[in-house]
Amino acid sequence: MKSLPASQELLKLEALARKQGSGIEINSLNGLWKFVSVWKQGKEKEDLFSSFMLRFISASLELRQDKGSHESMPLVIVNSVVIGLLKLEFIGRGELKGSQPLLPFFFDQIKVSFASRVLWSRPLDEPEEKERPFFALISMGANGEWLAARGRGGGLALWLKG
Repeated sequence: MKSLPASQELLKLEALARKQGSGIEINSLNGLWKFVSVWKQGKEKEDLFSSFMLRFISASLELRQDKGSHESMPLVIVNSVVIGLLKLEFIGRGELKGSQPLLPFFFDQIKVSFASRVLWSRPLDEPEEKERPFFALISMGANGEWLAARGRGGGLALWLKG
């Protein structure tokens, strides 16, 4: 596995990002990000059980630019988990705001697939802007190999580009 930052280093990077920005730009986010680790709000120690479970179910975050019909929300965001041939996806839109930056997003579709065949899909209501979840993007590896962010609920997450 590639060299990933420890929790103390992530906290230092977060403080720096709040003061000076992270330098993360929209183009660098494109790709599939596989979940690696999570820390609960206020904890310096990794939540080993949650991290293991999220890796076990192949939790991932896909981000890609789409300049189609949603110019104000130029990112497509897909949050998914996979168990065997069964896949659950939440699909939506997001954008970058500010210098840290924040990545507010929403999901407008849920989809369940088995062996690449869609079994069930339905639209989701778009939440009000102030109620949307977000990631505060903290830092990215020098070669774009990892991404760290803090969610609206206060948890800290680390992904590896897959």
